[in-house]
Amino acid sequence: MADITGVSGSLSQYDIADKKPVVAKNNELGKTEFLELMIAQLNNQNPLEPQDDAAFIAELAQFSTVEGIQSMSDGFEDLAVSYKSSQALQASSLVGGSVTVDGNDSSDLRIGELVFGMTELDAGTEGLRLQIENEYGEIVEDVDLGYQPSGPLAFKWDGANLEVNGELAEIDYSKFATEEDGNLIPHDEGEYTFRVQGELGGAQQTFNTNISRRVESVTILGTNDIQLNLAGGSTATLDQIKQINAVY
Repeated sequence: MADITGVSGSLSQYDIADKKPVVAKNNELGKTEFLELMIAQLNNQNPLEPQDDAAFIAELAQFSTVEGIQSMSDGFEDLAVSYKSSQALQASSLVGGSVTVDGNDSSDLRIGELVFGMTELDAGTEGLRLQIENEYGEIVEDVDLGYQPSGPLAFKWDGANLEVNGELAEIDYSKFATEEDGNLIPHDEGEYTFRVQGELGGAQQTFNTNISRRVESVTILGTNDIQLNLAGGSTATLDQIKQINAVY
């Protein structure tokens, strides 16, 4: 029988365990590699058949395009950073004021300040009512708004008076205590929830409300997004803001 030791030794060089790990190659062609490739092409061209001028100009145009795209990318990055800085500066001016937040249905009432609210009616609505509930679940106001046409419905409340679409709503002021000079004593400070209900298409419906919150501070997140920190511990991003309210 022939000796197979030599054969075995020869095959050992192909042993998978002895192979070196394959290093992944970077297939991206940057502007440096592109320039090196073009210079190498010029150095190794046939002097009897030099590269055609049109082809060379086309390669230069290609290089210019690569360079332009890189510069444009860098420019967009700088623009994005500048835009986020501008957003943060603008957001900081909201601190101390209030913003109406999409989908938020409650707010904290502070004497001397206003709570703003808005809802959108897709169609004319009969028997519309605005209910205001305190933090103990008691309905402190149940205001009949009657029929309201389609479109935005905006209101603001100071704890006593309610203004709806620029007009004072009829409230039973006999339930309010008064000061010696006859001025109304508004509801207590605290958290209040707002509900807008009405009859639409023959069925009773509760509409989405957007209620204001006071902005206490602004945070720039790790993603460079802007976060508004609101009274009561809630937060909102800039794209959730429906309205920036006047400070009174």
